[in-house]
Amino acid sequence: MSGGATRSRWLWPLLVASLSVNILLGAYVGTLMWRLDMPLAEATDPVRLLTRATGFLPADDRRLVEAAFRSRQAALTTSEAGVRQARDRIVALLQAPELDEPAVRAAFAEARDWRLKTFGELVDGVLTVLREMPPERRRELMGNFPRT
Repeated sequence: MSGGATRSRWLWPLLVASLSVNILLGAYVGTLMWRLDMPLAEATDPVRLLTRATGFLPADDRRLVEAAFRSRQAALTTSEAGVRQARDRIVALLQAPELDEPAVRAAFAEARDWRLKTFGELVDGVLTVLREMPPERRRELMGNFPRT
């Protein structure tokens, strides 16, 4: 059997497998966005996600979360704006005719640093909420998280 015949024998199954994986991934992402009723940009923005998530909490828990994050809102908004600006810079750099690897690397590092600031604020806010929450309520909430 020649090399061409062997290659064409495997080409179609690989193409079908690749297409199947892409359809599966597309369906998965689409289903998540539909079930969450949330645009992708909103689902990846911690401030928007937090705002949306508090709507599902009981009133007492919602007040705790809102109070804990009210003082952090400016820092969260600033850090998320920094992430978006760094992301825009990355896109612009990647669209340039010449790839400036050091600049792209620096823009990614900047986005990471802003995201770490956001993460720090979120952790501080969560700890504030959990500190003020009665232990039995905290255990009840944690019991709702799936175990792996």
